Amino acid sequence: MKPYLIWRYVSIFALTVSLFTAPPAGAQQSAGALDGFSPAAAAEERRLEEQFRAIPSPASARAHLRHLTARPHVAGTREEYELAVYVRDQLRAYGLAAELREYQVLLPYPKQPSIVEMIAPRRERLRVHETVVAEDPTSSDPKIIPLFNAYSASGDVTAPLVYVNYGLPNDYEALKKLGVEVRGRVAIARYGRSFRGVKAKVAEQNGAVGLLIYSDPADDGYMQGDVYPQGPWRPADSAQRGSIQYIFEYPGDPLTPGYAALPGAPRLKIDEAKNLPRIPVQPISYGDARRLLEPLRGPLRPQGFQGGLPFPYHVGGTEDVRVRLKTEMDYQTRSIWDVIARIDGAQEPERWVILGNHRDAWTFGAVDPNSGTTALLEVGRALGQLVKSGWRPRRTIMLCSWDGEEYGLIGSTEWAEEKAAELREKAVAYLNVDVAVAGPDFTASAVPSLWALVRAAARDVRDPKTGQSVYAAWRERAREAQGDAEPAEPIEPRIGALGSGSDYTPFLQHLGVPSLDMGFSGSYGVYHSAYDSFHWMEKFGDPSFAYHAAAAQVWGTVALRLANAGGLPFDYAAYAREIRSFVENARKTAARRGLAGAFDAAALASAADQLGAEAEQLSVRQREAILEIEASRVRADATHPRAVARLQRINDALMAAERALTDERGLANRAWYKHQIYAPGFYTGYAAQPLPDLTAAIDRRDAAAAREASQRIAEAIRRAAEILRRARTEETTNGER
Repeated sequence: MKPYLIWRYVSIFALTVSLFTAPPAGAQQSAGALDGFSPAAAAEERRLEEQFRAIPSPASARAHLRHLTARPHVAGTREEYELAVYVRDQLRAYGLAAELREYQVLLPYPKQPSIVEMIAPRRERLRVHETVVAEDPTSSDPKIIPLFNAYSASGDVTAPLVYVNYGLPNDYEALKKLGVEVRGRVAIARYGRSFRGVKAKVAEQNGAVGLLIYSDPADDGYMQGDVYPQGPWRPADSAQRGSIQYIFEYPGDPLTPGYAALPGAPRLKIDEAKNLPRIPVQPISYGDARRLLEPLRGPLRPQGFQGGLPFPYHVGGTEDVRVRLKTEMDYQTRSIWDVIARIDGAQEPERWVILGNHRDAWTFGAVDPNSGTTALLEVGRALGQLVKSGWRPRRTIMLCSWDGEEYGLIGSTEWAEEKAAELREKAVAYLNVDVAVAGPDFTASAVPSLWALVRAAARDVRDPKTGQSVYAAWRERAREAQGDAEPAEPIEPRIGALGSGSDYTPFLQHLGVPSLDMGFSGSYGVYHSAYDSFHWMEKFGDPSFAYHAAAAQVWGTVALRLANAGGLPFDYAAYAREIRSFVENARKTAARRGLAGAFDAAALASAADQLGAEAEQLSVRQREAILEIEASRVRADATHPRAVARLQRINDALMAAERALTDERGLANRAWYKHQIYAPGFYTGYAAQPLPDLTAAIDRRDAAAAREASQRIAEAIRRAAEILRRARTEETTNGER
């Protein structure tokens, strides 16, 4: 028998023992074990991670955030460019190669502050600005951009006012049942329940000539707690800026859909862009909204329409309250700047682990997004120290600071569209942090193949508040959410589904790159306001800045494991189980809506089961290859070339499986979105709509569309399963076994 076969069978025996003694899939591993690593490699990785996690510091994070929030820095401005240079130069100082990447994109600014004026029952012009808070020095900065909704149309309209609650389709249906007319009116909606762009789209579809959006105190104001500056919640004269680009159609530069907005790129005319509103839209405070809502007459609000202002809400639509709304926007092509840094991998430089956070803010952005930029810089600082000590990752690590996210995920989308071919070939995973810190509560959303990895990393980082691990604090909150009853089984913290609203969107939903988004949440009521400031963070969000360091530690730990693992730690068996639950939910919903049998749920479930079975078997093959390679290393002879090739095939398949869940034809009427399992719903906004085309068809009670969607989804799942099968069986076909 050839020597390598002896060691192969020794490895197989060791693997068999480990399978009988290992915990079931998804259970906590024994101390020291790491998915994708041999025991020896895991010990080495843990030593490296301890060095890494010792470097991010609260003091360094505080200094970064103070600099990043010193001035307002809206996308396309000089201040935002200067911060791009700051981030680039910091990363270079840490020893990382870092460059700026410029794109030219459509960015509107308000030419002048908008006018919101009550015409009846009395004439009164509303303030439509945020006041200075004496305790917060930056709130008086003259460069704070006026309250506006990016991509609003310019317009000057006067009409009766109608209150449409959250401004979603079911709200308009409730108004129709009351006989309330919306067409030709100015609608007023409250923020919440969906992305603001959805509210603009639905208002436009229902014939409104303009839209006002305000933050109701029931949602993020005094009904939640003390308001700023006494507490973290939104005060009466604060309002939420934000884009109303129809990112559920496609994100990125509106004039270059599907390709990068580089000099010389062909561009649509503004009126050809399908993701831009056609009516004027303006945000206002709940202090201003009260002056408009209180005198409304017409029917008393339907169920669910009452907000937190201290009077009964009526829906209006009558001549009792008339308003004038005037917006004047300056639409121009402007430059934005991404920062791209990289540490080339020593063994697999053409495999990329990508970390990303956006840098642009509507004002100062202490929470959104510069807590994340601070964490990114701390990750870069820690990695740079490891590099200076002689370390290099197995795979390439890229750190990306995006511009233009607030306008519509622009910087990340343009880069992803420019690098699409390379990303499809090379991207291992995309790890997003938008808001790193708004409080002490860890949260995460991810594709299911990354769930175990996120939980494992959270086990190894200390939670600053409790002194336990981040995972333990996270799990305790999950247990408390279940109530006092002792659960029958240990509760795993919930990891959410990825919808949209941040920079993972082009990576996952356009290109099929496994993605996650994570951070620490909390009582955060100053979103997109002038009060999202360093003072707010220092007083309420993270006074010690310890959670900024913890965010960097979790983020970097996940990245290091993906970059260094011999076998990529992707769990497609968990993915298959989640798809199976989506299918069952879709079947039940279809039955309730009279569509029982409209699509082949059994075929979808069978495809998911096939994916799960292949994933389980491939996991065995992966572990076997890792042990064979480790055995060769222990033997101090050349690493077994066939085991190395086998492991590489398996890793390539694990990357390709997510790509297989996309369909180049795209979703129905939304060709830019290609992922068949995850996408934002057309009306859900940021929230994910699993099995998007199938779910939408069921909602419309469209049996033919449901049947077609289910067929496409089943094909995608089977493609992924086939990729895993080939990686498992190809060695036999090639005579290697």
